[in-house]
Amino acid sequence: MGSATRRALAVTLILLTLTVWSSSYYDGSTTNGASQFNFEAFDRNTAVDAMPYADLSPLEDVEVHAEGALYTLTVTFRFNLLDATESDICDGASVELKRMVINSYQTIQSGYTDDQGTIVFNNVNGGTYLVRIESDDDRWVRVADGSKALDPNYHWNTQQFTLVGDRQLEYSISDQTRGAWAIYHDLRDGADWLWEQTGWQRSPITVVWPEGDWPHSHGDVIHVPSDENVAGTIWRSDISLHEYAHCIHFELRGGNFPLGDGPDPHYIDSESSPGFAFSEGWAQFFERAVENDPERSDGSSLESTLFADGPFGNGDEGDMNGAEVEGAVANLFWDIYDGVDSEDRAPESERGDQVDRKFSVLWDIIYHEQPNDVNDIKRAWPLRDADVQAIFHNARIPMELDPPSNPTSFFSSHEVDMGSLDSTLYLRWLGAADDGSGVLGYSIVIDGQPHSVPDEVMDYSSDHLTTVSLIPGVYYIHIRTVDQDGNWAEDVYSIGPFVISEGAVPVDEPLFPEGDDLNALLGLVTVVSMVGLGLLMIFSLDRRRGRSAPPVTIIHLAGNCPYCGRLDQGGSFCLYCGGRLR
Repeated sequence: MGSATRRALAVTLILLTLTVWSSSYYDGSTTNGASQFNFEAFDRNTAVDAMPYADLSPLEDVEVHAEGALYTLTVTFRFNLLDATESDICDGASVELKRMVINSYQTIQSGYTDDQGTIVFNNVNGGTYLVRIESDDDRWVRVADGSKALDPNYHWNTQQFTLVGDRQLEYSISDQTRGAWAIYHDLRDGADWLWEQTGWQRSPITVVWPEGDWPHSHGDVIHVPSDENVAGTIWRSDISLHEYAHCIHFELRGGNFPLGDGPDPHYIDSESSPGFAFSEGWAQFFERAVENDPERSDGSSLESTLFADGPFGNGDEGDMNGAEVEGAVANLFWDIYDGVDSEDRAPESERGDQVDRKFSVLWDIIYHEQPNDVNDIKRAWPLRDADVQAIFHNARIPMELDPPSNPTSFFSSHEVDMGSLDSTLYLRWLGAADDGSGVLGYSIVIDGQPHSVPDEVMDYSSDHLTTVSLIPGVYYIHIRTVDQDGNWAEDVYSIGPFVISEGAVPVDEPLFPEGDDLNALLGLVTVVSMVGLGLLMIFSLDRRRGRSAPPVTIIHLAGNCPYCGRLDQGGSFCLYCGGRLR
């Protein structure tokens, strides 16, 4: 027998031994083509002899023997709910098909389950395989095992099986870690709802379970405690969606939450601060909107307009502080989101909810304006009318519709219609008023047109301004007032013309501009150089002694300081350089 023949025979014996050994590991009892299997957890490249063994659980197994070397493998995954008699699908999950090579498994194909929890592997060679599934969709969420170092993804491996033809397998995950699939499923529902509503999705988040003693989020990670700390948290969709809403808000704001303090613990009728109430009210709303049901687990409803009155004893009654109560904010958002309901109103209100599905408007404000509280949303709301006013008022968040009045008088550093060599203009105005919420600020335009209209974006909250250094020309200043509720004055207060003459300079320009480090350094170098030059001149004159300097002729231009060229303000000395004038 030649050496080549001996080698071929040895390889054949080894493969036959492995096939027999592998077949002995398969312990599924087949009846009418249906086998029973179970999941086992072990590492990605675990040796075959180190694989654990567990009792088997039922699954469907349909095998079709086919001619040829390539087959199709179809695998479906489900998980048992808290009530183990019910189950749900493992959709969008990462799956790997692993083939045994010598004494370890190697990944040969991978993909994701569809909306039925199924994945199909095509063109698969015959051999011994297992399938691994992870609670990770590589898009919205992954669920990590907080009981292990480095928080690896939860994963499950099927028992090994032999592929000798097309095959369809269905697995059911029923162990104690199946709760990972519950929160995975809930957060995917939340992400999918937001995607359908807005076309926006946040970056993937990580859920760590078990971790901590209370469910919470820091923005990109949700921590879920074990049952020993808070029983059943991993199965609570309202808690999962609430924390996911905080993650959404965190990313929308560029990595922060609205500022504001709140009580600990806090409740839906707790009084806190506008920023805190906004953050928690958004989360209270989101969890119910995804479920499309205003009813909460405690029996209360977001249709209620009474949260600002402390119905559960955590706040006061009779005031209009809904912007500081998370339940009132959630009620407002729900009324914006849902349809019309004339009976949805506060007891003392004659007008119910007549706002019909305006979540897109709310989202645009949250996305583009990044409001810090619900008052900012109120001010930014476009096309305000009595219907919008009513739902804010029903939530105990007052909103008026009457516009403010513009200023009525002013005084400035420059005379109107008179030329000036001062290129910076100071202006203070008086008389702006609002009898309802009060004046918030002003939108201002400075240009060369006498009838310009400022936009509805607030530029100043104070009643005065100092312009930058203006180039020579004619200028008007146009002022438009906005009140605390976001109503804009219907007219414009225009002042001018102010004339900046040729050769004008900024009178109050600082030597070292604030915040301009380069110019400040250049200015310092200039001053030091001038001082050094002055000292050198003094030293030189001292050495020359007897010589006197030629007379200096000073040309005094009328109205200007002969030393620095700036406007003569009267008096014996120049106010800018200190030179003697008289």
